[in-house]
Amino acid sequence: MIPRAPDVSVIIVTYNSAQVIIDCIDSIINNSQDVEVEILIVDNGSTDHTCETITHHYPDINLMSGHGNLGFAAGNNMGMEAAQGRHFLILNPDTEVSSGALKTLTDYADLHPTAGMIAPHLVNPDGTLQHSTFRFPNLAQAFFGFFEKLVPIDSTINGRYPPEAYQKERCVEHILGAAIFVQRVLWNQIGGMDENYHLYFEETDWCYRARKLKWNLHYLPSATIMHRGAHSTISNPERNSVLFAQSQSRFYRTNLGVFSYLMLKLITIIGLEYWAVRSVLAVLKGNLTTDECLVRLQSYHKILWA
Repeated sequence: MIPRAPDVSVIIVTYNSAQVIIDCIDSIINNSQDVEVEILIVDNGSTDHTCETITHHYPDINLMSGHGNLGFAAGNNMGMEAAQGRHFLILNPDTEVSSGALKTLTDYADLHPTAGMIAPHLVNPDGTLQHSTFRFPNLAQAFFGFFEKLVPIDSTINGRYPPEAYQKERCVEHILGAAIFVQRVLWNQIGGMDENYHLYFEETDWCYRARKLKWNLHYLPSATIMHRGAHSTISNPERNSVLFAQSQSRFYRTNLGVFSYLMLKLITIIGLEYWAVRSVLAVLKGNLTTDECLVRLQSYHKILWA
């Protein structure tokens, strides 16, 4: 008899995730009632004890390692290629699945075959709302990325849906990559994430391609997942700003056309001038060292040419 395929393949890309990964795995296992789940972990060259921690606690888990840092997109693609499930759940290692979430997502996907991707309800560790669905990038969002004090980061003009929208099921434009439930049939049609995005915008581009091919993307408030957020990206803000700019430029060139890309570059020039002046003033006020300012200015140069 041919073995029955798992209902859900949970794919987790790790990088220096030793402090959070066991809580993540435990939450999946402890809350997988009535759902056949397989867990696949793709380690992107961790230099801490992530792999040892996983193999010590779960020696039979499917851990793929030794390939170095492939990036978020390529890591998830490797996991999806190996997955056997009818559906996929792309999950960050700093998440924890709540009771009933896997069953709710699976049942919803089975009842809504045109919902190619589904966003669960994400919360912060204190239980407050975490924005997990967004409008597609536009020039206004690019502008406010540099002049962030002009509007709140969670403003609707900055691509967010209003908090009250998270109380009901709805269609969305794109989903945060920390937790995305994906129908295998969508993956069969459009493939995985674009591996030219090393960090940032991978899931945005993926959702954009799905929407372009008439797939619906839904948000489901009844499936809750906790997300700590940015556990592996906060240590080098200058490097991450450069990676963000490179991915942002690629998204605009690939999906939004030449005019939008040129306007993005104009906004970037104006924004970087503002950032440079702000950094120099911080040095004069004693709030930033000269060496720290030079590091920032070097990153601004890289952002300009991203």
